[in-house]
Amino acid sequence: MIALGTPLKTANPKRLLFCSDALLVDGVTSYILHVGTALARAGHDVAVLGRWAGRGFQKRYREEGMTVISCPSPTVGNVWFDAKARAFNPDCILTDSRRSFPLATRLKKLTGKPVVTYFLDHLEKTDRPGRDVPSLIGWSDAWAVAEEPIRRSLVDVAPDFPVFRLPRPLDVAVRPGPLTPRAPFRIVFFGRLSGYKTPGMFHLLDHIEDLDRAIPGVEIVIVGGGGWRLVRFKALAGQINRRLGRRCVRVVGTRIDPRPWLEGACVVCGGSTSAIEAALSKRPVVCFTGYWFGQVRPDNVDEALACYFGERGGKGHFRDPGVLDRIIPELADVYENYGHLPDDLEAVAAALKPHFDSADTVRCFDRLVESIL
Repeated sequence: MIALGTPLKTANPKRLLFCSDALLVDGVTSYILHVGTALARAGHDVAVLGRWAGRGFQKRYREEGMTVISCPSPTVGNVWFDAKARAFNPDCILTDSRRSFPLATRLKKLTGKPVVTYFLDHLEKTDRPGRDVPSLIGWSDAWAVAEEPIRRSLVDVAPDFPVFRLPRPLDVAVRPGPLTPRAPFRIVFFGRLSGYKTPGMFHLLDHIEDLDRAIPGVEIVIVGGGGWRLVRFKALAGQINRRLGRRCVRVVGTRIDPRPWLEGACVVCGGSTSAIEAALSKRPVVCFTGYWFGQVRPDNVDEALACYFGERGGKGHFRDPGVLDRIIPELADVYENYGHLPDDLEAVAAALKPHFDSADTVRCFDRLVESIL
């Protein structure tokens, strides 16, 4: 039996080409980072090809031993990408089911290599040309999913098409460690500043004096990008810091390596993958999404996992009466019980580890590749 988190070496290394069409740090690019890291450490030759405009995970990809093939481009594909893909000569092409899929179909025509299409959400936005269900089936050699509920829904859509599990290996992305000292009590908002993840954050900043009374000297750090919301948070931070006469709120924007920020957190507020990374880092987590508000504990971690930590529903909604009013009491509870949390944090991390283990990802991928090559 291989211990969780132990790198697994593949018996049959392949050349793997991930297609990417991301303009920012998002769920697709982070999935490539996590899966690509696990596969590269297992011995596969991994490359990521696509256009970027702005700051992304390129540096992290290179640090993990992946080849990055990128250039600015007005179109998802171009002749330079074609030449680079031929030169890399992949055994397999991997793509998400949305923006990058047209690039993968183009490269499949050029190279004749099989395409694995992975889904991070339930089937949606298939009305775009070239991304409809017949195209996703016709140009793919297999589908892969990170979560079992999504896999089951895809089997219902395409019952005769191969659909594999390819879990997200988050153990490659975290550095578990002991809790930081309680003072100053630092709350880290962690994740993209999307519409459904920020109502609780705005509510908390609107009631910052109440929070400061419940947790004297509290500090808030907002880590993540998100267009106009980032600008709004920076403006609010300036107003709050002037009003309180100290640097209470700090907005740092997008960070490609969240680990230093998680290590310095007393509690992390977020949802979906961000919340899971924090929990695996053995930090207290208070879910902050449009669908889940509350502290993750050993007695509700399975419930949180079932809705992917608020990504796909959960208990409560920010429009429900009284839901937002629970935020400050939840954070105050973490503050009051801080010294008694380590055992609970160990239990939560232990419950999550089997679902996000890199050795499991490598085994699943090797079975997938064996079936299509």
